[in-house]
Amino acid sequence: MSEDRRLTEFGDDADNEPADDHDDISPDQDNASIEPATATYRWQPDGATCEDCGATTERQWLDDGAFVCPDCKSW
Repeated sequence: MSEDRRLTEFGDDADNEPADDHDDISPDQDNASIEPATATYRWQPDGATCEDCGATTERQWLDDGAFVCPDCKSW
């Protein structure tokens, strides 16, 4: 006997309706109050200069507002 099961066996059709991801956003909400995401890591295929020691590295992490190499990152 196969172990495969149909998705309909796990719930009715009401459970499969797409969720509204915007239920918690008010139409009056000011978009200026939303803080944008901050990158904490970057990868440069040609390398980039570490803002702390000056070494060239492909991988850099954000540390106190500067992108630094793995050796300069305060873990």
